[in-house]
Amino acid sequence: MSSEQQPPIVEADPRGDLTLNVGNPSDDPSSSRCFLVCSRTLARISPVFDRMLYGAFAESRGKHTAEAAWTVDLPEDPPFAFTIFVTISHGFVHKVPHSLSLDEQYGLTVLTHYYDVTRILAPWASRWIASLHEPNPGSPILLAKLLWISWELGRGPLFESTARRILTEAPGSLLDPDSPLHTLQMPPDIFGKLERAMSLLDKRITAIRKQTIQAMLDVFHDLAEHLVTSMILGSLTFCLTRAGLWPLPEAAEVDHSISALYEIMANLVIHDIGQPTRGDADHSSCNPRTDIMKRIKETLREMPNPVLDSHVKELDKKMAMISL
Repeated sequence: MSSEQQPPIVEADPRGDLTLNVGNPSDDPSSSRCFLVCSRTLARISPVFDRMLYGAFAESRGKHTAEAAWTVDLPEDPPFAFTIFVTISHGFVHKVPHSLSLDEQYGLTVLTHYYDVTRILAPWASRWIASLHEPNPGSPILLAKLLWISWELGRGPLFESTARRILTEAPGSLLDPDSPLHTLQMPPDIFGKLERAMSLLDKRITAIRKQTIQAMLDVFHDLAEHLVTSMILGSLTFCLTRAGLWPLPEAAEVDHSISALYEIMANLVIHDIGQPTRGDADHSSCNPRTDIMKRIKETLREMPNPVLDSHVKELDKKMAMISL
């Protein structure tokens, strides 16, 4: 980093022996920061820094002469999150923010996970989470970030409620290879605990979603096979056509979230003959809408919980660790 690009140094330790250049100034010079820190403090707190600074890595103390300044570049680390990490690790607890946005908590917990120091967030974690606003429906990326935060901080109830929201609110395309989800700077093992804990969750969400949507569609499959009243069948197919659901698709072909599909089905207007002006016959009971909604609501009530016992046990371990 040239002297012209060098941002002001934040002195976390005025007697520090190590300068950290955090962020990439070529991407955004104004957001990169330099920190003067105590290398031993970082090594005591973080096993990753211990290996980096006092192991066989190129950044280690042993690779630098006594006369040369000891400088390490960390271009991939987010400066804001790193500021909080340095603030806590160097004892300036009075400077730690009382609240953080969802994006800020996500960035911080990704960083602390990488350096294996999430436990240092314990005094502030509950307050930070309590200050969060629930992501609005239609924000699956924010829900994915909240899922990661709740997982890393061992918040079981929040993890379960967020997993349920992803199951019901996220479109089918969320986990596609080209989904924006994969642009998130998550550690390799988060939707890579898709091979372990999170992997089970992802596969389970996908399977339950497909199973639930298929059950919702089967209501209409059964109805179309048994309807003999041409007016009601015509009205039903007209409504489904307008909703983009006729011919009835397979579950894998539906990108709507479960919630969106429920709303579409709940708003279907199926016409019947009704009560004629003359005579006692009343055909409104022939309208299948009540039965349709009853079966769909039963399907949603019986939808399995995406969170398994293995997730709960791992979350309990994380909670115990961060509570020490």
